[in-house]
Amino acid sequence: MTMDFSMKNNKIVNHFSNFKERSTITPMEVLADGTQANENPAACYRGLGCVSGNNSSRLLLDYKVEHPHAYEEIMRLLFQKDYGAGLTHIKLELGADVNSSSGTEPCTKRSLNEPADVTRGAGFQFAADAKAINPDITIDMLRWGEPKWVTDAFVISQEHGLRARYRWYKETLDAAYAVYGLKFDYISADQNETDTPDEAWILYLRHMLDNEKNAPYDYSKIKLIASDEVGTRNIAEQMVDNSVLRNAVDVIGLHYTTFGDSYTNLLNEAYGKEIWYSEGIAPCNVPELTVQADESGLVGKNGPIDVANRIINSYYNGKMVMYEFQPAVAAYYDGACYAPKQLIRAWEPWSGHFVLDIGFWLAMHFSRFARKGWMYVNGACYGDGEENHAIANTTHNFMTLTAPDRSEMSMFFTNESEDVRIYTVQVKDMAFEPTVFSSVITKGPSGRQAYDANWFRIGKKIRPIRNHRDTFTIKVPPRSIMTVTTMDVSWVDGVNTFPAVQPHLSSRLTLPYTENLQYTKEEIAVRGCAPRYMTDQGGAFELVETEDGFAICQKITPQIMPTNWRFRGTPLPLTCFGDDKWRSYSMEAEVKLANLEEHNFAGIGIRYNSTVTCEFTSMCGYSGRLYGDGSWKLMDMESVAAEGITQHIDPKQWNKLKLVVLGNAIFFFINGNFLAKYTPQCMINSGRASLCSEYAWNMFRNIHLEPASVQPPYVRRVDCFGNGILYNENWEVHAMESYHFYNRTSMEAKTGAEFSCTFEGSGIAIVGTAENAEFTVLIDGHTMYENCFVPSCLPRQACLVIDQLPEGTHSMRVFITGGKFKLDVLEIPEMYPRMTDTLTVPANIRSTVAAELRQKRAAQAVQKDSADFMDADEMLWHLKHPFTEPPKQPEPTETPEQPEETAETPETEIPENTDVPAADDADFTEAAPEASAAATETEDTVAEPQAEEPAAPEQNPTEQPATEDAASELSAEDIFHVLSGTSPHSSEYDALTNQSIEEISEIFDASEEQAKAAKASDVEMEWSADKMQQFLNGEGIDQDADHSAESQQS
Repeated sequence: MTMDFSMKNNKIVNHFSNFKERSTITPMEVLADGTQANENPAACYRGLGCVSGNNSSRLLLDYKVEHPHAYEEIMRLLFQKDYGAGLTHIKLELGADVNSSSGTEPCTKRSLNEPADVTRGAGFQFAADAKAINPDITIDMLRWGEPKWVTDAFVISQEHGLRARYRWYKETLDAAYAVYGLKFDYISADQNETDTPDEAWILYLRHMLDNEKNAPYDYSKIKLIASDEVGTRNIAEQMVDNSVLRNAVDVIGLHYTTFGDSYTNLLNEAYGKEIWYSEGIAPCNVPELTVQADESGLVGKNGPIDVANRIINSYYNGKMVMYEFQPAVAAYYDGACYAPKQLIRAWEPWSGHFVLDIGFWLAMHFSRFARKGWMYVNGACYGDGEENHAIANTTHNFMTLTAPDRSEMSMFFTNESEDVRIYTVQVKDMAFEPTVFSSVITKGPSGRQAYDANWFRIGKKIRPIRNHRDTFTIKVPPRSIMTVTTMDVSWVDGVNTFPAVQPHLSSRLTLPYTENLQYTKEEIAVRGCAPRYMTDQGGAFELVETEDGFAICQKITPQIMPTNWRFRGTPLPLTCFGDDKWRSYSMEAEVKLANLEEHNFAGIGIRYNSTVTCEFTSMCGYSGRLYGDGSWKLMDMESVAAEGITQHIDPKQWNKLKLVVLGNAIFFFINGNFLAKYTPQCMINSGRASLCSEYAWNMFRNIHLEPASVQPPYVRRVDCFGNGILYNENWEVHAMESYHFYNRTSMEAKTGAEFSCTFEGSGIAIVGTAENAEFTVLIDGHTMYENCFVPSCLPRQACLVIDQLPEGTHSMRVFITGGKFKLDVLEIPEMYPRMTDTLTVPANIRSTVAAELRQKRAAQAVQKDSADFMDADEMLWHLKHPFTEPPKQPEPTETPEQPEETAETPETEIPENTDVPAADDADFTEAAPEASAAATETEDTVAEPQAEEPAAPEQNPTEQPATEDAASELSAEDIFHVLSGTSPHSSEYDALTNQSIEEISEIFDASEEQAKAAKASDVEMEWSADKMQQFLNGEGIDQDADHSAESQQS
C-alpha cells in the first residue's frame, strides 16, 4: 500500500455528505425564544479581541514603512467595521524587555528617571492605527515582566514598590496619549497568568487611578481586569470574599479554559462582573497541508473547529462574552515559539506579501453576523466535549445571539465529527418574521477541489418545515463551521469575498542584501528605534546615532536587567532577520564592544531558523563571536565548535566579523583573517541571519550578506505533507505536531518505513528529527547511502544532505532501516528567489528561470574571463604555506620555463555552467556506513583535520574524471572541496597535483605537540576573508595580496 496524500479517498469524499444525510440521525431540538435572551448587561456579547505582545506585531513596522498599502489593508481586514474580522478589542503587552514567549516586547521605562517611550516596538502604534480605523475599539494593557528599577523598589518596601510600579504605568499612559492620542479603556492589573492575584496592587492601582489629578484624560474611567490566570480562578473567590476588591475589579479575565465556577457565575449574575476569555489561541494548523491527512484541514487539536468550539463553549460553560486571539496577525518570523498561530500571516516584510489564513475566515463567521451588544439566547446555546486546553469528542456545539430589539438573529454551529448533525430549531417571540434563514459554511474540499474551495461559502436557504412556520431543520455538514442568520449574506463569496485585496506575491529576500542603516527622518518617525526586519529574542537591538551615522546597539545592561515572566526566562541578547530559505551565503558585519571584560562579546550568525530548538537560549544556526579579552568562538547552536585567541585586535574599535557557509562547511574570519573551518555532523541546511551579544552596549554596523556563486543561495522547502512525496503504509501521520517543526506537521517512521519522490535540482536535504536512525538512500536507482547511521538530529536540522548532483530531474527513494525518525521537510537548492516550494519546477515559470540564469551565467563568464586564476602549483604552495605571503617574483620579460614535473598550463575558456557533469552509472558507489556518522570537525588557530574521503551525508561521489583542461585550472567547486577537505574524487586530485591526499592533509594536520605550542603562543590565522571568498567564488586570487602578518606556524 502506498499513501499518496493528493489521491487519498477521493471516492469517499465525493459521496460523503450524501451518504451521511441519508443515515438515520435523531435531530436535537432547540428553542430560540426571544424571551430567554440574557439581558444582564454583564452578559452581552463583546465581540472578538486580540493580543498584541510577545514580539508578534514587530514586522508590521516594516510593512508600514515599505508597503503602506499592504499594511493598511491588513489593519482594515482586522479592525474595520462591517468589512473583515471586525475585532473590537486590543490588549497590548506592557513590555519589559523580557521574552514573553515568542520574543521580547520593549520596555517603555528602563530606569526611574527615563521618560516613557511608547515608540519602542510596534504595540502602541498598532493600537493607534486600529483606533484610527475604528474609534470604537477598546484598548487594554497587561504586563508579563517588570523593569529592574520597579522590582528593586519592592526590595525596599511594599510602599516603594507600589509607587514605582504605578509610576511606570502612569507615565506610559501619559506618553501613549501624548504621542498617539490613545485613551486606554482597561488595564489588566495583574501579571500575566499569575497564580496568586496581587490584591494589594489591584487596590492601590484602583485608588491611584480614581484620584489621579495630573492626567490628560479621566483615568478614573479606566476599568480593571483581573487576574488573567491560566487554569485557575482564584481572583473570583477573593472577590466574593472581599467587597473592596470586588468593587475595584470590573472584568474577570481567564486564559485557555471555557469553564467558570460557582464564584465566577455569582460575580456575573449577582454583581454584574463581565467574564472574558482574555487570551486564547488563533488556529495553529496549516489547512493546505493538513487537508492531505484528514481530508478537511479543519479538525484536530488547535485547528479552526477546535477554536470555534472554545468560543461557543466559553459562554455556555463560563458566561464568557469575549474571546481574544493571541495573536491576530503573525508579524514575526516562522520558527518563533508557538508559530504558526494567527488570523493573518505577515512575515515577509520585504515583499509585502500576507495571507488570510483559516483563522481569519473563522473570525468572519462570528463577527460579521453578530454585533457587539447583542444578547445570548439561553436555551439555544450549548457546548460539550472533553477539554484539556483543546476541546475534543464533542456531541453538539452551537450558540445563538439576537439583537437587543430581537430584529435579527444568528446561530453558530460546529461539527468536528464525520456525521451530519441535525437540529430542529423552533423560533419564538422574535421581532422578525421567521420565513427563511441564510447560511454560510466553511468545510473541506470535495474530490480534487482546492483546499479552500469551500471556505466561507453561501449555503442553502433554510425554510420552515411544512405546516410548522416557526420551525426549521438545520443540517450541519461533517467537519464544518456553519452560521445560520437573518442578516444579509449576498456579499459572501468564499475566499474571493475581498476581490480588491491583492497581496504582493511571495518572494525570498534576494541576495546580496545590505543593511547600511540609512534611514530617512520619515522612516524613523514610523519605526522608532527598530532596525529593518529584525525581531529580538533577548535584549533590545535598537538604532542609535553615532558620529559616523546610525548603528545598532544592544541596549540592555546588567544594571537594568528586567524581572522575567514566571513561565519563561529571557535568553542572552539575540535578534534575527531575513529569509529562512537562505542557504549558501556569507555574512559580515562590523562590531564594537562596550568593554573589555572577558565574558563580554558581540557576534553574527547564519542559518538561524528556530527560536525554540534550544528552548532556553534561543540560539540556533552557526555564530561567530568576538570577546572583550580578544578571544573568539565559533558556535554550533549552544555548543562551542572552535575557539582561540586573536592578536592585534582592539575589541573596543570596529572589527569586521565574517561567516561563510558553503555546502557542509562553515568558515569564520575576523578582520579578514581566517580563524576556523567547521563541519557539523547534522547540518542546519538553511536559515536567516542573526546578531548576538552579551548584556552590554555592544554595537553593530555595515551588515552585508552575499550569495555563494558556486551553489544556489536559496532553497525550495517542501513539507512532509506536500504533493509528490509517496509513503508506504508504515508511517504515523502527525497533523498537529510540536511547533519545533515547520508547519507543525511530521511523518513518523515505523518498522519498514520508506518514502520516495521525484525532484528537480542539483541536490536535496532530508530535514527531520532522528535518534540512532539508519537510512538507505537511492538516487536515480543507484545506492548513495547504505545503512547510513545518524545518532542524533534535532528539529530543523538535516539528517542527510546530498549535493553536487547534475542539474535536472532525479528520483529519490529512502528506506528507514533502524532507529527513530520523523520527517519534517525536504529542501532543494534553488537559484531563483521567486520560485514556488515544490519538488519540481512549475512549467509556467521554468522559462523565466532559464532566461534569468542564462543572463546571469553570461555575465559571470565575462567576469571570469577577466579574472586571474591560480594554477595547481600556486594553489599547492598556498596550501603548504596557508598564511604566508608568497615570495615576490620579478616581472618576467618572457614566459618562464616550466619545471619538468609540472605540466604546462594551456589557456582554457572558463565554462559558463559550473554544474557538476552527469556521472556514468559506474561512478555511483555505495557510501560506507561509518562515513555518515562523521564526527564533528573543528579547527582552531593552528590546524585543520585530515582531509578524508567524502562524508556520505554531504557529498555525492558522482563526478566524471577530470579533463585535460581541468587538470591545469581548478574550478570553483574543486577549490572549495580542497579547502573543505571533502573532495568528491580524490583520485582525480592525485592526478592533478602529483601529491596524495595524505600529503595534502599533512599541510592541514599539525601534530598535537605543534598544536599545543602554537596555541601557547596565540598563533593567529591570517588568511584573508577576501582571498577565501575569491577561492569560494572561483574568481582566482592575487598573488601579491597584502597579508597583515606572517604565519608563526612551524
